[in-house]
Amino acid sequence: MTQNQNENILVLGVGNVLLTDEGVGVRVLHELAARYDFPPNVKLVDGGVLGLSLTGTMMEADQVIVIDAVRGDDEPGTVYKFEWNSRPEHIQYKDSLHQIDLMETMALLPLMGEPPTVTVIGVEFGDIDNYGLELTPQVEKAVAPLMEQVLLELQRLGAPGVLLDHPREVTDVFGHTSQDNQA
Repeated sequence: MTQNQNENILVLGVGNVLLTDEGVGVRVLHELAARYDFPPNVKLVDGGVLGLSLTGTMMEADQVIVIDAVRGDDEPGTVYKFEWNSRPEHIQYKDSLHQIDLMETMALLPLMGEPPTVTVIGVEFGDIDNYGLELTPQVEKAVAPLMEQVLLELQRLGAPGVLLDHPREVTDVFGHTSQDNQA
């Protein structure tokens, strides 16, 4: 089922890129931005650890796709997809400061008006406690499946991504480009 192509769709990568797997949402977002073009009604936003600062951006959207590291007590690298309002009870969202902020943000949205529909595409993390810019091997292997799930959700919403012939350079907060991640 496809949605109205006039709906505003926000793809939001969140997480702290300094804490290994905690940054996977931002990493996937940058990979999508480097490799795909999207319709004008799709906005990709690096939400980092902005938490409550994202409420205005989220309220501008009809549909939000959040990409993030989550705890579901499964093997690291396990990919999850769920609607925020009906998330499984075994999915925990209080393991890091940004996730607490995300929960507060989600609780605040209905108080601001008609909230968007929020779909979470997450991955079971292996390590979010240690400093590091690299993902653990299990989560690194999940980057492509996470991208695929985001692309499938966008297609379901009537806003498919178009693969570029040559990836564009997308710079992250450290000045690294998407080509740096491939080296």
